[in-house]
Amino acid sequence: MSIRLAEANRAIEAALAKAHDLAVKISVAICDADGRPVAFQRMDGTLAEAHRASYGKALVAATSGRPSGDESIEFSEDFKDFRTATVMGEAVPFIRRPGGLPIIRAGQVEGALGVAGATDEQDVECALAGIDAFTSSG
Repeated sequence: MSIRLAEANRAIEAALAKAHDLAVKISVAICDADGRPVAFQRMDGTLAEAHRASYGKALVAATSGRPSGDESIEFSEDFKDFRTATVMGEAVPFIRRPGGLPIIRAGQVEGALGVAGATDEQDVECALAGIDAFTSSG
């Protein structure tokens, strides 16, 4: 199963609602298992580079199948064996900070959601809200 735009948008709306509750400004990116963008939103007033960081965090989570801030993740310098290698070759940043979470269904990584713009802890809170909405959307 692939990530549908409607469910990605619901997940982004949940992450943005959490950011509103926390009174922070964020960018949210969702990519598929190959690292290709599915959906993205940037709140008004968000840090200028947060859009790249949110995508980079999602890319790490999609590639590893683990949260982007997981310090135990080890990647070789040779990315050619990763499904996301084409995107990495297009100079998409690889951001290994908290805020990116994999989207896993039926034991398979289908993509990831990345949040950036607030503190690491707030990025994770917003990402969790997005993942919760995504997984409950069916």
